[in-house]
Amino acid sequence: MERRDFLKIGAGATTVALAATAQQMITPTDTPLSSPAPTPMSLSGSSDLAQSLRLVIEPVEKEMIDGKIVYMVFYFHESGQPQPVLRYREGEPVSLSVTNNDLVPHGFAITGIPQATVPEIPPGQTRQVPDFVAPVGGSYLYHDPYEPPLNRILGLHGAFIVDPALGTTVAGSATPFSRAMHTPQIAAVFDAFGRHPRFPGERWKAGDPARDKLWLFSQTDSAINARVAAGYRISGQALIDAFLPDYFHINGLSGFDTAVHDTTASVDRAAAQAIEPVGKQGQPTLLRVMNAGLCTHSAHIHGNHLFECTEADASGVPYCETNVYERDVWVMRPMDRKDMILPFERPPDVPVWPPREEPFPLKYVMHCHTEMSQTAGGGNYPQGLVTHWTMTSPIYAF
Repeated sequence: MERRDFLKIGAGATTVALAATAQQMITPTDTPLSSPAPTPMSLSGSSDLAQSLRLVIEPVEKEMIDGKIVYMVFYFHESGQPQPVLRYREGEPVSLSVTNNDLVPHGFAITGIPQATVPEIPPGQTRQVPDFVAPVGGSYLYHDPYEPPLNRILGLHGAFIVDPALGTTVAGSATPFSRAMHTPQIAAVFDAFGRHPRFPGERWKAGDPARDKLWLFSQTDSAINARVAAGYRISGQALIDAFLPDYFHINGLSGFDTAVHDTTASVDRAAAQAIEPVGKQGQPTLLRVMNAGLCTHSAHIHGNHLFECTEADASGVPYCETNVYERDVWVMRPMDRKDMILPFERPPDVPVWPPREEPFPLKYVMHCHTEMSQTAGGGNYPQGLVTHWTMTSPIYAF
């Protein structure tokens, strides 16, 4: 597979730039909040927390999984990385500015953090996001609130992650959520990992990127994007009624590109590894699932049920569940954010004769049960929302 590239085409792009399209992680300190993955996917910002991180809005032409070139618009970190994941620790001051290098107005907002809003940024201008303090630990979504939902579905969105200042349960188990948010049910789930007979193995581990994954869902209607590129504007209910997506993404990637395969090129591995959960039996993994698009997804994982830990209230603030359900399928409506735990339980073997065990590694698919996300493009499955997860070995491997 070749890397999915894009060309910057904005007025502020003084040179033609090529870059990978997967999200990058930006943290405001020299000391990362978690151990960086051994890939180019992480980038530390300034050690001076008062220094503003700068985002730049640029239109791009992006290559899709089938080779088609589609007009989109992205937030970039000033280093040139697209759709960066912004990561802070609870209680840290946050200072951001946004420069609009497009020819039309845009904006910036973080759902659940109302003070972090710039309603409009005129073309060619820079606006400072009002300074704020990183709130309770959880998964947040930043996006363009101008002419909703048009600019969001063109690509102007990304993840804002807050790590808790104190995330352990009373019993000492690490969680990705602030203790003040904990419910007895959430504490019981994280306390059970590595202790309860059902969950032999390890506890969830904070600061390990292999155990903390972002799945940012989005969709693209290439026909609408082409109309916008030609100068046509459509928003509100008219856009919702006309929206007929032909590409479905996780972290900006689709189909084959969302997981590592024997034929995956080295330049594509970092982006795929950021999506695909990989670990041995008994290594529970957090999935931060968000839907920046207009379609409702019904995500379904084979091999394990997942625990639904958090969702957002009507104002966008995350909260921990009081009833922690095991989900075979979980629904992601537009702008939904849910934190799910994949427990990495070893499924029971299907009885066969003669008896045998399935060899490791065990691979299981994740796909969407919403039909259009699997049959878009004339039934071409690669455009669909799909990836897989891998259990590499049993708890005790000799």
